[in-house]
Amino acid sequence: MGTPPFPENGPEASPTFDGHPLRLLKHSTPPDVLERHIAKLGNELSSPPNCEGFTWPPPAGSEFERMLQPEELTKWDYDLFKLNELSNGRPLAAMAQGVIRSHGLVEKCGIDEQVLGRYLNAVESSYNACVYHNPMHAADVLHATNYLLSGDLAEQMPPDELLIGLISGPAHDLGHPGVNNGYLIKRSNPVAETYKNVSVLENHHVGLSLQLMELPGLDVLGCFDKARREELRNMMREVVLFTDMTKHKELMDMMQAGKDERQQLDPSRVEDRVLMLQTILHTADLGNPCKPWVIHIQWTHAIVAEFFSQGDLERRQGAEVSPMCDRSENCGRSSQKNFIKFFVRPLFVLCGEVGRARPRPRLSVCVCVCVCVQVCSCVCVCVCVVRGRLGRLLGMC
Repeated sequence: MGTPPFPENGPEASPTFDGHPLRLLKHSTPPDVLERHIAKLGNELSSPPNCEGFTWPPPAGSEFERMLQPEELTKWDYDLFKLNELSNGRPLAAMAQGVIRSHGLVEKCGIDEQVLGRYLNAVESSYNACVYHNPMHAADVLHATNYLLSGDLAEQMPPDELLIGLISGPAHDLGHPGVNNGYLIKRSNPVAETYKNVSVLENHHVGLSLQLMELPGLDVLGCFDKARREELRNMMREVVLFTDMTKHKELMDMMQAGKDERQQLDPSRVEDRVLMLQTILHTADLGNPCKPWVIHIQWTHAIVAEFFSQGDLERRQGAEVSPMCDRSENCGRSSQKNFIKFFVRPLFVLCGEVGRARPRPRLSVCVCVCVCVQVCSCVCVCVCVVRGRLGRLLGMC
């Protein structure tokens, strides 16, 4: 059976897949929009960020309040789209407030609640309206990070380092323009030159988040003494930089070395705690193929649509279209199949063998999904359940 054509995206479109509306594809980033995103890259703070938006707490007794309860925030099938509606388009700030407070970190770290609120709103407002790399993606990654950290591992982490692990989620794609590192490097973009063509966007994301903390009333780490604050800022850099896919093999090698030396990482060792946070954030960033089917298809279509938008820009500029970015080749689903097979699954397997997150029950499967099943002492192994239309999308297993 042939693969269905990739759906159109944009405000006038009504894209669906497998009978489900693709809600992220109601947005589009045509070439002129991407050019505006690129033009402000590195100049985001030329005007003050918007620090208004979500205010804690949510209305008492409301569905909004229920969705931010600790037991809800650790459900793997969490309805982030519902949170987006209830928060009036502020899912990241709402999710971050709920997650941070679920671990008691405001009290344990002595965080100024007003500073926390302003910082999280500033982070959310500093995201561009990309199809994939937007506040919804950051909230999804934060949710998965919290899910993987919750339990014994969170209790074994120093509170200030747990805070870093959590706020790295909102920071990890901050200011993403909707084009990749290769695009910026080829064009000698000033930000690429600043970071010497190494982890360009990842350096920019964490750099921008740390710059926000330097603004008056936004230093969420200001509750710590100067020396510890600097250590935590450096830790945040180390964690976010390993979301760069070019560092995937290096991270896998470090995890394998940890397995070979001592079977599991040791949370009493600071270097192991950093590696845990790096691995968990990277796993969370790649984790949507392990979500229930109806959630997974939202994200996999969004990332492919964003790739195609970059290709449209390159074509208009008369440049060679980057790999996986040519919509005329309808290559999106096959690229996602290979990504799951060669990157996501091995990462989850190794994380399950080496990490120390709490054991996971098998997740229910409704139609056709990539599911997570319990393995070893940790998280999960990504496996594919092929039934009906899943084969058309993934063509694997």
